[in-house]
Amino acid sequence: MKSFLRRLACLALAAALLLSAVPAAASAEAPAGGQTLLLQAGGTGAVLDGELQAVPPSRYAANGALLVPLRAVAEAMGAAVDWEAAAKTAVVTREERTLRVPAGSWTAWADGQPVTLPTPAETADGVLYVPLLALEALGLWVHTFGYYEGGYQVIAAESRDEAGLAALRETAEALLGPNAGLFDSKALLLRSGSRWAVRAGTEEALCGEDADGGPYTADDGVVMLPLAYCAEALGCTVTEGGDGRVTVTRNGRTAVFPGTDGTVTVDGAVVEHPYLRGCVRDGAAYCSLYAFSTALGIYGYADGATGALVLSPWDLAGHDDLRLRGLGRAAELRTLEEERVRGYIALTFDDGPSGQYTARLLDGLQARGVHATFFLCNYRIQAYSYLMPRYAAEGHELASHSATHATLTACSPANLAAELDVTSAALQAATGTAPTLMRPPGGAYNGTVLRALQARGLSCILWNVDPQDWLLRDRQKVVDAVLSSVGDGDIVLLHDMSDASVDAALEIIDTLQARGYRFVTVSELAARKGVTLEPGKVYRGF
Repeated sequence: MKSFLRRLACLALAAALLLSAVPAAASAEAPAGGQTLLLQAGGTGAVLDGELQAVPPSRYAANGALLVPLRAVAEAMGAAVDWEAAAKTAVVTREERTLRVPAGSWTAWADGQPVTLPTPAETADGVLYVPLLALEALGLWVHTFGYYEGGYQVIAAESRDEAGLAALRETAEALLGPNAGLFDSKALLLRSGSRWAVRAGTEEALCGEDADGGPYTADDGVVMLPLAYCAEALGCTVTEGGDGRVTVTRNGRTAVFPGTDGTVTVDGAVVEHPYLRGCVRDGAAYCSLYAFSTALGIYGYADGATGALVLSPWDLAGHDDLRLRGLGRAAELRTLEEERVRGYIALTFDDGPSGQYTARLLDGLQARGVHATFFLCNYRIQAYSYLMPRYAAEGHELASHSATHATLTACSPANLAAELDVTSAALQAATGTAPTLMRPPGGAYNGTVLRALQARGLSCILWNVDPQDWLLRDRQKVVDAVLSSVGDGDIVLLHDMSDASVDAALEIIDTLQARGYRFVTVSELAARKGVTLEPGKVYRGF
């Protein structure tokens, strides 16, 4: 609530300060000046003598020089500001010193003497910005903290020693929060199911590829963290006990994690909650994300869709840009499942639907968590329409294989159009989505066919693994033919037209999954390989 009221007060102050920030025609009386003003590059907050204020954000010039909003800063430090409209010049007076700053000029004038600026003063959104260093001409002392130290700027009536600067930085961090650089250097980014982390802005492995040492999501959805690693990465002191107990100290707070039960002790007091949980996994202590953040005062953020996790020393409620920045990078960390995948393959089935054979194949695919691409003919769509709802509902990709299984290169223009349009219409009616892929029967195409496909937004999908299951009708021969030649990025041609083909397809899946391969649709395979499928283009594999 205090944080909310503080931000509300800042918003209320913002309007008045923004009005005072634009160049004015008349002179303003110098307000009572503060001793120390803290700003942050890109931030709209400021701290004047320990109190939050609102000012237009400081910004960087094209050459990297730091610019500050002149009127708001000068008046906060007790200076009077005039605007000479004809000369487009700001005149700042403080303690009998005068600084004239012409907009767009590389030269300012301090008590009549020229001062070369590191970058010209410039106006943006009605606010005149001047280089931070120009304020030294008014007898003010300025200092900047680097990008990885928060991006703060100090404007003070008197200089500060090293200890004083450290105290100011702590104040700025507490009241203004982190910038992107400080956030990157201090936050810990993880991903559930991944052995990788981003620590101090650098990706590193928590454990070897054969171990499960990273965070994971329990069956009930609770996120569990490797306790010692996370605590040390965030600057905590960690002491591990032989019974799985871990003692963690941070900012004067001591938390004891028991390892195997649901209680956590913080500064001698037991804290209980349904989500406070610990366990020992592969000899390492784990605790729930909730227990970690509650006990240590660290803020945790999770994205259930990607498994991305951000552990931050700061509350990011007012810094959505940083929270999303962290979650986005964490989502890019490779999971163990992704690391262990040997390759991706697209299984495709032509000529269906085929009644009982297709139904049995769909059952087998669903049991194995596999999605395939089906190239369907309109006459079979009509004959086995009861199967159509299953395809999309179970995650498969539907594509055209013509209306009547005609050889498209032998069709008249009218017949070619009908073969394509009728099937596309049937698929859209059945699924609500028009197809984007088409496989010519027999793989027969020519320039006329490709131009017709292009005009209809259809890519021509062929194959590079063909066991000729329609001809062999022998499960083992089909299995052997595929396994002897298939690899990452291949498109496999099969048919759901016989028991032998269905049995072979399921055995191929079982064998290749055990070898580390994963099965995806044709469109998914193209995307994984960085290929954008284009209408009228021919693809045989990726």
